[in-house]
Amino acid sequence: MGITIEDLPVEDLHPNPNNPRRQVGDVADLEASIRSQGIKQPLLVTPTGETDIDGHAQYRVVIGHRRLAAAKQAGLESVPAIIERMDARREREVMLVENSQRSDLTPIEEADGYQGLLDLGVGVKEMAEKTGRSDRFVRRRLRIARIPQETRDMSADFSQLSLDQLDKLAEFESDPDMQRELARSTDFEWTYRRLVSERDKTKWCGEADKALAKAGVRVESFPDGKNYWTFEPRGYRRRTVISSTRDPFWKQFTGEDGCRNSASSRTTATTACTSRFHSTSSNGLRARKPNVRPSWHGGEELDRKARDFEAIARDTRFAWIRTNLHTLTREQTVAGICELALAETVGWHSMFVGQRLHGEGVVEALIGFGWNLPITEHDGDHWSLECKENLDQIRMVLRDRPLRILDVLAARQEDNADWRAWRTMRGVDEMCVWYGALEHLGYQPSAEEREALKGAMVEKEQKS
Repeated sequence: MGITIEDLPVEDLHPNPNNPRRQVGDVADLEASIRSQGIKQPLLVTPTGETDIDGHAQYRVVIGHRRLAAAKQAGLESVPAIIERMDARREREVMLVENSQRSDLTPIEEADGYQGLLDLGVGVKEMAEKTGRSDRFVRRRLRIARIPQETRDMSADFSQLSLDQLDKLAEFESDPDMQRELARSTDFEWTYRRLVSERDKTKWCGEADKALAKAGVRVESFPDGKNYWTFEPRGYRRRTVISSTRDPFWKQFTGEDGCRNSASSRTTATTACTSRFHSTSSNGLRARKPNVRPSWHGGEELDRKARDFEAIARDTRFAWIRTNLHTLTREQTVAGICELALAETVGWHSMFVGQRLHGEGVVEALIGFGWNLPITEHDGDHWSLECKENLDQIRMVLRDRPLRILDVLAARQEDNADWRAWRTMRGVDEMCVWYGALEHLGYQPSAEEREALKGAMVEKEQKS
């Protein structure tokens, strides 16, 4: 493989169509440097095997696209270049390794670079070794590279999506419709949380259908015009509701005592797409659900809407808090503490706050925010996460870094946030306090959240 350095005419040098970096960007400063000092570092090029009409050999640029663009703008007729004969595989490897060291290479450009090498038969391990990356890093980029062009075209500016957003898009590889919906969304995070909820609910229902079939329970669709709240088959009565998809269906279906329904005990269960199961019979088969207050007449659909909404809103808030809580300025932190301290001590009505405080929930929220606490799961010695080890750790952190009290105040607010709050004006008032503090910290509520804060899920009678 011969290597030579020559001054080559710029008209004989051509951008590489497989260059991972699609845009050379602004080269004005580089142009000024070249005008005053010339090109100090040669370009790396490879022969294309073609000639122009005058018989001059033509070359593809491998390294130095920005220098070539700046040289053309500066009016140079020739540039120094290292000529190296390369096969397609070597060419792509060199470009990817060189560009991957640059901070301005976008995640999707890098991902497509890895995909190009994969198409040429380079394995994941070899790519990782040549670029100095881990196998996991390469596989992550390859997963992003598989996002179809059709999906990319639906985004307003696909090239500017962050690595985290691209990873989230890649999650929906097996569901192109959801992937395209996320790509064209104007509120990426909210849409992502909603689609994840829908995907998990669909998976949960599938597992529920299998569990019911195994138990010998016949699953039927609701008759036209009927839903869970209005349909009770003759000879059956409603026992309980399963409405949460956070726990496995079978765990809820059998109840805490662990009873099982044998295949010989024939029962009918009716299901809707909302994941609510009508499971009733005289043989004692039951599902489990925490007790809830009765709904106002006609408000069951708003109950369901509020539950689904709060599940997504909570995930969205948690994601924002986890990312931004420890990057706030001192001014923002102090402002947040003042807002929450006011809510905690004075309240929002003509009375002091009478808050439902469960220490376990506060500890769980802190863990969700990213706190490293000694005990994160229940065991024989720790029936509650509100234990001495965790409390001592929290106290130690707060003594060393007093402003971390904002974490605890935020955890208390999240512990008290509940879907029922969106169903009453008093609850909405309370959520307005929490969201007001979040906005002081920089959180931007989605359009759906703003509607909920106006009382969109409150009964009309309540509003009046």
